[in-house]
Amino acid sequence: MYFDNAFLRPEAAATIRSLLPAGSEYFRLNRNNNDLGTRDEFDRRDTYRIVVGAEGTFNDDWKYDFSVNYGEFQSRSKFYNNRIESRFLKAADAVRNGSGQIVCRVNQVTVTDAACVPLNLFGNGAPSQAALNYINTTSTRRGKATEFDVTANVVGDSSQLFELPGGPVKFAIGAEYRRETASYAYDDTIKGGDTFFNAIPDFRPPSFSVKEAYGELELPLLKDLPFAQELSISAAGRVADYKGSTGTVWAYNVGGLYAPVRDLKFRVNYSKSVRAPTLGDLYSSPSQNFDQLNDPCDVLYINTGKPTRAANCAAAGVPVGFENTVARAGSTDFLSAGNPNLKAEQSRSLTYGAIFQPSFVPGLAVTVDYYDIKINKVISAVDAQTILNACYDAASLNNQFCGFINPRQSNGLFARPALLQTVVNFAAQRAKGIDFDASYNRRFGPDTKAVLRVVGTWVRTRTNYPYLDDPNQPDRVKGELGDPVWNVNASIDLTHKNFTLGYQLRYIGRQSITDWEAQHDTYGEPARDPNYADVVYYPKVIYHAVRASVDVDKSFTLYGGVDNLTDKRPPYGLLGTGDGDGIYDNIGRFMYVGVSAKF
Repeated sequence: MYFDNAFLRPEAAATIRSLLPAGSEYFRLNRNNNDLGTRDEFDRRDTYRIVVGAEGTFNDDWKYDFSVNYGEFQSRSKFYNNRIESRFLKAADAVRNGSGQIVCRVNQVTVTDAACVPLNLFGNGAPSQAALNYINTTSTRRGKATEFDVTANVVGDSSQLFELPGGPVKFAIGAEYRRETASYAYDDTIKGGDTFFNAIPDFRPPSFSVKEAYGELELPLLKDLPFAQELSISAAGRVADYKGSTGTVWAYNVGGLYAPVRDLKFRVNYSKSVRAPTLGDLYSSPSQNFDQLNDPCDVLYINTGKPTRAANCAAAGVPVGFENTVARAGSTDFLSAGNPNLKAEQSRSLTYGAIFQPSFVPGLAVTVDYYDIKINKVISAVDAQTILNACYDAASLNNQFCGFINPRQSNGLFARPALLQTVVNFAAQRAKGIDFDASYNRRFGPDTKAVLRVVGTWVRTRTNYPYLDDPNQPDRVKGELGDPVWNVNASIDLTHKNFTLGYQLRYIGRQSITDWEAQHDTYGEPARDPNYADVVYYPKVIYHAVRASVDVDKSFTLYGGVDNLTDKRPPYGLLGTGDGDGIYDNIGRFMYVGVSAKF
């Protein structure tokens, strides 16, 4: 703001000048501009769907179904009081012309923008409605998505032809064709980047289509024999041909179930799965974005990464002891976009476990499963901070993440935009652990019963391998924020006639306050920054909740309860809204009542 602003009182100008270096011509004005108009939004979404199909039976008990499905989604949005930045700057720069009238500086001598209305920013409610009408606009966005899907399926068994010792072979076969389109566009003002919004280009990707075929078999080998109450094998396979870079992919699974006695079953399953990238993953248009980023080459952070970070920063031309004062002071400008070179994500998983339902304890059921999952070519929308860290923590600067970062300025500062935030195929992810589920149902007479259940997960391994040039280099995730070692939920419900009272408990184990490798010795390497903070872990957390319901009749049920009974807040420094800290409740004690009706 310049000192000759026509709305600035002389005494206020004198006070501000006394606080600034001699000769200052302008000053920074910061205020909460509530009087510039509430930024509001109106959205209308319409979904249409048409389905036609047929189903029936043939060969006595074989069933078929065929369907054609078309769906269309349309959205229209209005964004009220979206500020036009160029107009705001002109209107805020108010001066007096030769006649003593307050005008926009662009109109002080020669009128270059006759619509410009001077904007008074000094005082609550000072802006005139005419000025607000000049600087604000109602922006719009229109979007559309469609899907066309054709499916055909046949299911049956071999009972009319043959049977195995355990019964007939069951089968299912089918095929599917699916085509999807999606698009959206903002108005020209937003696309041009002249509003409070970021510059958002049109999203008009090519269509997505896939042709698929599948088959499933269940082979009951044995049944009702000594030490073989049940023995069966199942298998399934699917082939899909995707349009674009994904191409043809295969998925399959093989499993088995063995019950030596009625009370105990063992199960095992091995599968390979795929996930194709979406239209957004592939073709999202580049859009402007901002975030508070930590420069890995800044002296504050250069020792918090991998041992290669300092050498890579030096190779990038960043001097020793560098301080990125711009990144520290505010948000960094970068672009966000899709990646048309993505491949299909692939995973392999092995699970095995047991189901125990002892006949001598009616109502008790316990399941325990061990899982080992590995995902390759992981499709992940990588945030800007991860791209920076992964670039400078790799074995060298010759890696895919550095390719997304624009060359730095000669003084070491980030370029503008600093980088491209996009979706990439990570090298791999690995997870191992145990899932368990125990439940007990007990009746106390004809009108009273109790249901107790405990469900939990213990994580043995949770590791990412995000470095394509060094696929064996691990990054431990287990124990970091959002990935506790223990996560357990327990509940008990007591029902007497039409009244039910329930209690739920949720336990979340402790989690590291920063990257695990920073404060802990990991995979044979010493901690990279053991003195990062006095506190090493966010503490374990227990949430309590209660709920009660009354069945008034067969149609109506009244219910109410309290979540987070003890009003537990997220650990200090967290808001409970991020990718990791979203694991914590951020609402606090929450009470509710309601009614459900069936007609």
